[in-house]
Amino acid sequence: MRQANTTAVKQRTEQRKPPLGRRFQKGRSGNPKGRPPNGQSITALLRAEIEKVSPDDKDGKTWAELIVLATMRLAMAGNSTALKEVWERMDGKVTSELDDVVDIHVHFGADDYLLL
Repeated sequence: MRQANTTAVKQRTEQRKPPLGRRFQKGRSGNPKGRPPNGQSITALLRAEIEKVSPDDKDGKTWAELIVLATMRLAMAGNSTALKEVWERMDGKVTSELDDVVDIHVHFGADDYLLL
């Protein structure tokens, strides 16, 4: 019974494989030309739009300027996420002291440790 079951599974697997000439070849990319550049990624669209003047702003500020002002207002109101964003943009990301310290313990015997 087990032999027949294994043979049936093998036959179904073989049926799903593409013909030998159409399978991927080892060491060769399935997409050699890569993704075509069209410049219409979400990031590209956002970068283009954020530099435009907001139609709702009477002072003629860009979207980027309005986002900065909104983030600053939130930070001044005590929003910790906005405050963290402002500080990281101004001074760079804060590193913890633990990132700078290397603590190595060497074990010599039952209760003997050396801190390097």
